[in-house]
Amino acid sequence: MPEAAHSNQFTSSSTTGIAGNVAAGDNAPAGTDATAGPGATTASDATAGAASAEQPAPYGGPVSAPAAPPRRIRTLDLIKAKAEGRRWAMLTSYDQYTAALFEQAGVEALLIGDSAANNVYGHATTLPVTVDELIPLARAVASATSRALIVADLPFGSYEISDEQAVATAVRFMKEAGVHAVKLEGGARMASRIKAITTAGIPVMAHIGFTPQAEHNLGGYKVQGRGDAGSALLDDARAVAEAGAFSVVMEMVPSGLAGQVTAELTIPTVGIGAGADCDAQVLVWQDMAGLRTGKAPRFVKRYADLHSVLTEAVGTYVDEVKSGVFPEPERSFD
Repeated sequence: MPEAAHSNQFTSSSTTGIAGNVAAGDNAPAGTDATAGPGATTASDATAGAASAEQPAPYGGPVSAPAAPPRRIRTLDLIKAKAEGRRWAMLTSYDQYTAALFEQAGVEALLIGDSAANNVYGHATTLPVTVDELIPLARAVASATSRALIVADLPFGSYEISDEQAVATAVRFMKEAGVHAVKLEGGARMASRIKAITTAGIPVMAHIGFTPQAEHNLGGYKVQGRGDAGSALLDDARAVAEAGAFSVVMEMVPSGLAGQVTAELTIPTVGIGAGADCDAQVLVWQDMAGLRTGKAPRFVKRYADLHSVLTEAVGTYVDEVKSGVFPEPERSFD
């Protein structure tokens, strides 16, 4: 999809001519009044005389300077978007091709989620994936993009032990993968981790509500914050914001409660199964694009059916190989 079809609401750039806007007479030789007749000179030319610096050749040359590279979206851009009532989109990504494609399509933030455990490495839950397994994926996403904010999950076991462990893990993602922020799960109980990481100069996206890394402690995939539990979730949201998180993901939270959190916090909320009042939304890309089959969570909307597309393409390839149709003569060398 052409990038021009999706305006970037957070950054803007413009190019100007080498000497500003081109107007009548801009290409006239130095010292010549373009509004006068040929050979006319200006007063400044008379005083400058032979000491005038040599000017660029007046014939031809580039119309404008090369376009500046796009500026990265910053955490402050996302906070400003909330203040101005502008929503933004986030998707997971684990490789260079999806990262570049999603950025071109207008996705403002990309998450290298610990969901790679399920969607890349084939595990049943997010728990087994390690820092060493996520860093190469994060590096690929960061290297393939130039505008989107890149956020990496801190996987289970890499930050729970102490503030020092959390900072050390976050530093690895920043140095070895080149991401711009990290995400960790947990509310008030993780406030000290968030504060320690942000104090070290690393932006943190918090994650409250249903936290997949704690699924066994939560008794499975269940909506969080219903009834009396709503006040505890509000306390979690306030705690992570006070600790310095630049945004907070709310997963599987009642929409009314999520709306209340969104209205109260000055940092953006990112919903996944938390209703339409959140400032942003995030989905796992394989769910969103229909690569994953079977029953999907209630909050997932499939925008395509990549499973069928790829199945048909691969099936055609297999048939052509077996029948000898592929490779055709034009795809072979003499």
